[in-house]
Amino acid sequence: MRTKIHPRLVFSSRASGGDFRAALSFAAAHHFDGIDWNLDYFRIAAASNARKLFTEAVLNSGLPTRFHAPCQDVEIGHANPLYAEAALIYLKMYIDFVKVFPETHLNLHIGSRSIPETELSWETALHHLKELVRYGRECGVTVCLENLKKGWTSDPERLAALAAASGAMVTLDIGHARAFLKAAQLSVSLEQYIQPFAHRIRNLHLYEIETVAGRHQEPENLEAIGPILNWALEHEIQWWVLELSDFDEALRTKRLLEAAYLAERPAEIAHQKILKRIN
Repeated sequence: MRTKIHPRLVFSSRASGGDFRAALSFAAAHHFDGIDWNLDYFRIAAASNARKLFTEAVLNSGLPTRFHAPCQDVEIGHANPLYAEAALIYLKMYIDFVKVFPETHLNLHIGSRSIPETELSWETALHHLKELVRYGRECGVTVCLENLKKGWTSDPERLAALAAASGAMVTLDIGHARAFLKAAQLSVSLEQYIQPFAHRIRNLHLYEIETVAGRHQEPENLEAIGPILNWALEHEIQWWVLELSDFDEALRTKRLLEAAYLAERPAEIAHQKILKRIN
């Protein structure tokens, strides 16, 4: 009999800003299944003694960990060679920093902040993405490319082309995808939208939609996003990052998802605790 697949409901550190201890405390207190560390909201120290404070706290928490690379000041596909090369080296540094975490992933953007395509180079983006995938594999870090609501990676065919040519996996950002489809006035389901790259999806960024102002909107129900979540479970994509902007939104969304997908979970958790005591 096949084991039933459950989602892993993951807290995004964006809600805690730069306070990693607050993120760990909240995620542990509310029984999240992991943390996705958003490095736009804080940076990991280059000094090993300072970095150790973060890495030891996270490793000691026992919470599975993945990372969202900085993107505000990083563009590996920039047409300016200086900017693009700096971004490549910077992200290699972050791969070095996060490789201590077991089976971790580093998610990145190409085309952040709605950068004009005239400021990008496809050849440079692909070359640098390929190099990051290679370096990540060497370090045991899976590199994922995220779909955005504008630009090259909002187009499923171009996103698929970049991922296939580089070997990158994909993070499906549900809110970005829905914002893109709405702006383009396309009557396409998310399941249809993802088809060119569906086999590469390893993570979900879960929220209702990204607004025009860039805010991640909390889902009030699962009417719009439920079908893609069901698809994800059918394909054993379990890492669901609740990518919301404050603690209350994250907790309400977690409870909404638990009611829909994890009704039997309290009994399972109790059973696991009993087994630990016995053993």
